[in-house]
Amino acid sequence: MQHNSVRVEIMNQVYTINGDAPAEHILQLADYINGKMRDVCSNNANCSPLQAAILVALNITDEYFQLKKIQSNYDGAVEQKAQALISMLEEGLIGDIYSRVQV
Repeated sequence: MQHNSVRVEIMNQVYTINGDAPAEHILQLADYINGKMRDVCSNNANCSPLQAAILVALNITDEYFQLKKIQSNYDGAVEQKAQALISMLEEGLIGDIYSRVQV
């Protein structure tokens, strides 16, 4: 894997991020965090970077948990549909379409 060292700016602070992800991806992540932190601080003139980071972490964690719940619901629905199809196949309600076609 390629190791990247990328300089990013978040809340007027420069950080060097080392990672295996492509530089463009690291920059995209930093831009996302920077935007979230600026949004959090836009309504509070006394907002410290630490306060912003904690609030952003909570917001991103909430987004993550919501997406996990959606994914779990989706996975459950797919599992139910698959089980229903398997039951129909086992009961002979559906089968090989080619076996019913007369040539």
